[in-house]
Amino acid sequence: MEFQVAVASLDGVLINQHFGKNREFLIYRIQDNGEYELAERRELAAPCQSGQHHEDALVQAAKQLQDCSFVLVARIGPGAEKILAAHGIKAFEIYDRIDRAIDRLIQYLNGIKKKQESSTS
Repeated sequence: MEFQVAVASLDGVLINQHFGKNREFLIYRIQDNGEYELAERRELAAPCQSGQHHEDALVQAAKQLQDCSFVLVARIGPGAEKILAAHGIKAFEIYDRIDRAIDRLIQYLNGIKKKQESSTS
């Protein structure tokens, strides 16, 4: 199953941005074989401005990321996480290198897949 992941990063190396303050997401395309590549850099208005969260801006950000299955961020508030989930996007808080975090996500998903396969056998 091919999917996309949105990553919040200031430097393109570390996941080090808060979801609400991030203005550019790195969109990675993950292939069925576990290989991945940076597909695009996507700009959007940061939903948290002046320390306040605006629900309309959070919904707009979720819509702009709706083609992504996951969001990897350093921090995310419960309201933003709930809005992303309502748009079919699972958020993970992680402070790590992007490559390691994506590898861990793939391992996690493979583990879920194996459990599902073994429970149906």
